[in-house]
Amino acid sequence: MTETESTPIYPLDRLRRVADAAARAANAHNTQPWDLRYRPDHVEVGWRAEYALGPSDPSHRDLRLSLGTYIESLLLCAAEAGMALRFEPDYDATAARVGRIVPGQWLEPSTRSVADVEARRVWRGAWTPQQVPPAVIGRSLKTAEESGFRVAVVPTDAARPLLVRAYHWFFGHAGIARELLAWARLSPRHPDYQRDGLNDVMLVLNKAEAAAMRMFFAPVVYRALRPLGLVRLLTTLSSSATSGDGVVMVILGKGNDPASEVEAGRLVTRLWLDLFRDGIYVHPQSHVIDCPDTVGDLTRVCGARDGERPLVFFRVGYPATDPSARPRHPRRERAGTTSA
Repeated sequence: MTETESTPIYPLDRLRRVADAAARAANAHNTQPWDLRYRPDHVEVGWRAEYALGPSDPSHRDLRLSLGTYIESLLLCAAEAGMALRFEPDYDATAARVGRIVPGQWLEPSTRSVADVEARRVWRGAWTPQQVPPAVIGRSLKTAEESGFRVAVVPTDAARPLLVRAYHWFFGHAGIARELLAWARLSPRHPDYQRDGLNDVMLVLNKAEAAAMRMFFAPVVYRALRPLGLVRLLTTLSSSATSGDGVVMVILGKGNDPASEVEAGRLVTRLWLDLFRDGIYVHPQSHVIDCPDTVGDLTRVCGARDGERPLVFFRVGYPATDPSARPRHPRRERAGTTSA
């Protein structure tokens, strides 16, 4: 996170503490792409290109979603710290900006808390057969509708074939494989293990599995084994997100406005925090939407209407083992202050 020194809307030290707490927000590959630029009367929210994914996020949808999750987390943390703020959208790709944080009016207290932001995490391991209560699903649908989106609920057995095909595309793409390895932190000896990226704990890998991932994604090995069945093997090992009986939730939005994807990211934070408070975890799988061979089928499975398109895909359920025994994903330390 870069910062521009000035006399801000609230004391800079308070804003920094809020920004640090919000950095627990969900974001693709844990790249933490957000960038706060402090001005005298507002805080500009943008991104840093070096932390934006490439082949893994071909339309930059995940980037905009990640910025939205961060913005919503920041506003929540600010409110709990006694700062009334709101977000003004002002998307500009050239300026790498999505909008600004400005003083706002006090709203009704939220049931979501900084403690929820700090504790929330995704789950990439095995699931129990316990089903998510219909009332919880109904609440998620209502929250999405109030935010201008719709959530489609898809049984895992209907989503599974799509996920398998999407994983085959994902692992068969050399650029994606390189990027995944670049953001993987598969050993505590990795210099960025405590800073960012996807570590072995987050990926629920044991030592042997982490070693295998390092080997398979090494460029020389990947090139040699890709035509010999490596992609099929990786697909089989990685498709557990839709195993068993359960449901997948898909957030649907209308149009192709980048600013609406930021708003969808804000909705993601609301939904996931609410689910987490009920002991329900999620496993996002964005490549089902990115894969050209599955996005159309997913749109049909979701019953999309009136120009709706899938924006976020995630399994919901109850982990087979306790996720709280695993540490949270690492946060990058605040970057040094720069001048505008």
